[in-house]
Amino acid sequence: MYDTLIVEKAGDVMTVSLNRPQIMNALNNELMLEMRDLLGKLRYDLETRFVIFTGAGRVFSSGVDFSPASMQARYSNPELPNERIWQCFGHDFMRAMENLEQITVAAVNGAAIGGGLCIAMNCDFRIAAENAIFGIPEANLGIFYTWGATPRLTALIGPAKAKELIMTCDPIGAQEAWRIGLVNKVVPDVKLMDSCRELVAKLAAKGPLALRICKKQVNAASLAKLNDLYPLEPEIVEAIMRSGQAEEGARAFMEKRQPVFKDSAFNLSPGD
Repeated sequence: MYDTLIVEKAGDVMTVSLNRPQIMNALNNELMLEMRDLLGKLRYDLETRFVIFTGAGRVFSSGVDFSPASMQARYSNPELPNERIWQCFGHDFMRAMENLEQITVAAVNGAAIGGGLCIAMNCDFRIAAENAIFGIPEANLGIFYTWGATPRLTALIGPAKAKELIMTCDPIGAQEAWRIGLVNKVVPDVKLMDSCRELVAKLAAKGPLALRICKKQVNAASLAKLNDLYPLEPEIVEAIMRSGQAEEGARAFMEKRQPVFKDSAFNLSPGD
């Protein structure tokens, strides 16, 4: 059915695996568009009550695919013709994911980086394997944490820790992620999926309508100001991309070197 997703169903529980293991389940156009299609179908799915998201292989997701082929394909796709539209798409995608009628669980089976961490954060629960790693490298690439991820992260772990993770770009392990409230639980690697299913079984005994209302109440309480960001963030990202700093950051990442940013001031004007 999908090329970049593995979708399995057992009763009222669906398991969705990001399926690009050869490149650490990096997020490209195809995967994101297939995820959008799946989320759209789940919106009207009355049989599925729970969805477990994980990654094929040993990685949850390494984030946005910055390979030259992926970046070229991004802007040649008529659905995502420029950075502003890509950012709007990211916002809509994440909002659709967090507002699913189903209860969602992220089974973080390895690295969850950048956009991959964003997907995990949009799940209602996060259970991490002991080998899981969490990181936000965007500032190393000359950009900030987009797709509405910054306020979501802040709502989960507080402003001090959010600033630390976003600004230093230092990755953290599963135990530290649990300590600061980024994940609900840490389990041995081999018990990850069983632990997710045990949580789902516990939740399945509760009233379906009550669970959905609880989810919506908590989302409304913790993300009350998020809508203020939606019309603003895509314009800022587009300006940063025009500045050349993000282009240098992405090029340096692919070339495995330190980026050289020409202007350290907060200057969003195009070029130098």
